Amino acid sequence: MKKIYQIGAVLLAVMMLTGCQSAKQKVNYTEDELPYGATMKSNKTSYTIPMTYDRRFVNEDQVRAVADYLGAIQNRDAELYESVALPLYTTYQVGEVYAYQDIGELVNALHDGIASQTADDFRFQMVLINEFSLDRNAGGLNAMLSLLDSISPENAKFTDSLQNAWALELEWEFSYNNDENTGRTESQWLYLMQVDDVYYCCM
Repeated sequence: MKKIYQIGAVLLAVMMLTGCQSAKQKVNYTEDELPYGATMKSNKTSYTIPMTYDRRFVNEDQVRAVADYLGAIQNRDAELYESVALPLYTTYQVGEVYAYQDIGELVNALHDGIASQTADDFRFQMVLINEFSLDRNAGGLNAMLSLLDSISPENAKFTDSLQNAWALELEWEFSYNNDENTGRTESQWLYLMQVDDVYYCCM
């Protein structure tokens, strides 16, 4: 009799577990309720470099700014870089941090910095925006904003003109050796700023 009770208890537990699983399967979520990363989209042709991002959180202008920024570094394109890099930070890097002659030297240095993580002839095969956050505690964003305020002209704090700022966690897939080999980097942080309805990048 004890054995029959034990079998019955086991069967009851299985039925309850099955019922719970069925109930879980019936739960439906709308797209708006899903977290970042649930609806990733890859685009290999519309931007300077291939990009993957969650279309619900990142708009095309924001993606284009990031793609142009990284594409300018990849291609050593100083003119494109200047159009999308945060002007205040660029001036600070060129004139005070590194004492370069011009933006071209800065872009070459940034290119060489990425090459040291990847390869001399690296090309971005895909850049993934794994996180897109307004949280100023993410990825050192607060520290960057504090720095920008500290290097702002007197009586013109950068954050006073700032509309929005995001911390982006990026991961990039790259090719090298004339595209015969591929690799993947660990996470990198990039900051996207919106000023006067224009998006700028810095990292």
